[in-house]
Amino acid sequence: MRSTNFKKAVSFFALASVFSMAGCQKDELLEETATAPTPPATSSKAVEGKYIVVLKNGSAVSKQELRDRLIKNLGISKERVSDVFNGASEGFTGNLSKNEVQQLMKDENVAYVEPEQAVLLGKGAASPSSTYSTSTTASTQTIPWGISRVGYGDGTGKTVWVIDSGVQSSHPDLNVDKTRSKSFISGVTSWEDGYGHGTGVAGVIGAKNNGIGVVGVAANATIVALRVFDDTGYGTLTRIYSALNHAYTYGKAGDVVNMSLRVSASTMLDDLVKKVAAKGMFVAVAAGNSYIDCKNDSPARVIATNVFVVSNMDSYSKFSPSSNFGASVRFAAPGSNILTTWKGGGYVTGNGTSYAAPHVAGILALTGGRVNSQGLVSNDPDGKPDPIALK
Repeated sequence: MRSTNFKKAVSFFALASVFSMAGCQKDELLEETATAPTPPATSSKAVEGKYIVVLKNGSAVSKQELRDRLIKNLGISKERVSDVFNGASEGFTGNLSKNEVQQLMKDENVAYVEPEQAVLLGKGAASPSSTYSTSTTASTQTIPWGISRVGYGDGTGKTVWVIDSGVQSSHPDLNVDKTRSKSFISGVTSWEDGYGHGTGVAGVIGAKNNGIGVVGVAANATIVALRVFDDTGYGTLTRIYSALNHAYTYGKAGDVVNMSLRVSASTMLDDLVKKVAAKGMFVAVAAGNSYIDCKNDSPARVIATNVFVVSNMDSYSKFSPSSNFGASVRFAAPGSNILTTWKGGGYVTGNGTSYAAPHVAGILALTGGRVNSQGLVSNDPDGKPDPIALK
């Protein structure tokens, strides 16, 4: 890294824990690990008595009327309903008793009742080995090794929906659609990135080829920020589901959705991912960073046309020792020591499948859904080496 070229560059961690209603089940490493000796501790918190209810399609009455009827029949007050979502899938999230959950699961108009999940991205303080650069301008441009490896091109006019912590709209290296971007955090209308992760993902996808900073795979692509993680890195399954529902409703065939996130197994989320893909949109998904088979994680376990689950490799085409693996993984892509944009108008170097997935998202935007291969990754633990993504 040339420290004189960037406003900010920092090696960092981002851990994520997912906790379900069944208890304090902890899933390791939703997002980035980084170049530091040990990760920070991961906090744990269970969400008690909270469930997501999704209604079936094809009801004789409108879903809104049906939802209101279900809530009324069960005697659920408005105060107990924290989120209501509409669009391709409709339903609500609320505080429910076990008896109410059982009644809803038996109702012929209800498709799913799943526990709410709290997702916490825990970015630790910089370790002593981390380095910063503090130059105030990005006066020259670097093509990160990962972008060079998979290829890049002009993404002008292509749309990528980034479900993440928001994206900094004023970053000089990003083209963010302020009209279509949206927050799914209750009571918070701003979709600006207060955490950093979403801005980092966006840079890999579409950083401008403008002579400063870095270049993205689909340079100057239009980024639509769908914010589900707040300034502390906290999010929920409801927010993620609602954001994907929104992308399905307002996106079009040929658009790309990037999901650099991971939750515990969720049939309702997996099914919505498949529905988005069936519309002709392309979904890039991070495999996760726990060095386990991702068969029990959503949406990384999804196997479907137009869904691309991505593992992490280094510059030597070697499978990352933190990357998840499994039958659902379609490609490996650069995810180690990746230089990209960051909140505050700066740049950062990080690692993880969250950076690998947007390489493929950029390719999908450029090619209209075709990803080529440039050989196979080495050291893939599942014994079936992933093809290395190429534009």
